[in-house]
Amino acid sequence: MASSLPLCTIMLLVVFSLQRYALNYFLLSNTNISNTVGEVSSDEYKLWFAKCSYILLDLGANRGDTVLRWLFEDSYSGRSHSSPIDRLYNFEQRKKFCVLSFEPNDAFEAKLLQMEKDLNAKGFKVKIKPHTAVLDRFGESVIYLDNVSSHAYGSSLKSAKKVNFEGHLHSLGREQHVNLVDLGAILKVVPEAAEVVVKMDVEGSEYDILRSLIPSGIACRIDTLIIEYHFRKLVKGSIPAGVNEVFEWLLNGLNCGVRIVHDD
Repeated sequence: MASSLPLCTIMLLVVFSLQRYALNYFLLSNTNISNTVGEVSSDEYKLWFAKCSYILLDLGANRGDTVLRWLFEDSYSGRSHSSPIDRLYNFEQRKKFCVLSFEPNDAFEAKLLQMEKDLNAKGFKVKIKPHTAVLDRFGESVIYLDNVSSHAYGSSLKSAKKVNFEGHLHSLGREQHVNLVDLGAILKVVPEAAEVVVKMDVEGSEYDILRSLIPSGIACRIDTLIIEYHFRKLVKGSIPAGVNEVFEWLLNGLNCGVRIVHDD
C-alpha cells in the first residue's frame, strides 16, 4: 500500500481489513488455546490472575526497568522525565499491581528471574516469562537480536527492523528461537473488574497485535495502553502512513475508553 494514501482512505481500508479477523477471534474465544511449546494454555494466566484487582502486563521487559520504575519510583518518568502515568496511577496505587512481564531475549533471563524472586520476597506479585514474545497467537518463532545497542533494546520479531543507536540505523543480527503468547487470549482471562494496564514495547509487532485485538472487541479490556510505536524503524511501505492514528481512532471509537500514553 502506498504511504501517500489519504488518512480517511487508510481508515476505511483498515476497518475493512480488520473485519476478516473477527470470525477467527470469535472462534478463538470458544476454544481452549494452548501454547504448542510446553503446552501452556491461557488457564495458566487465569489462575495466576486470581485475586488481582490491578494488573500490569509488561510486553517487552528488556532488563526489567519498567517493572522497577512501576513498583519503586515515586515518579514513573521513563526516558522523557515526565509522564501522564503519574496522573493516572500514583505511587501508592502502582504498588498494588500484579505484574506479568514478558521478554524474548535470553540474554536477560537470569537477571529477570532473580528480579522476580526478589520482588515476590518483598511482598509484590510478579511473574516473569523469559524466552517469550507477545503476539497475536500462541506458538513459536524467532527473534532477531540487537547486537549493537547498549542493552539490546531493539531485538525484534521483524527481521528487517532497524535499530537507532548513536544517530545511525543498524540492522539486526543473529536469530534466537522464542515462545509466542497470544495477548488476546490473556486479556480474555483477566478478572472482569480488574484495572488493566498494558505496556507495549514490542519493536514493531505492535501493529500485528493491535490489528488482532480491535475487531474482536477484546482491546476494550485494556484500561490504559502505554505504547511505543516503531513505524519509522520498519521497512518503508510495510505499514501505511497514518496507521498509528487510525488504531487510536478505532480504539476511541469503540466506546471502551482505552487511555493511550505514548512512551517514545
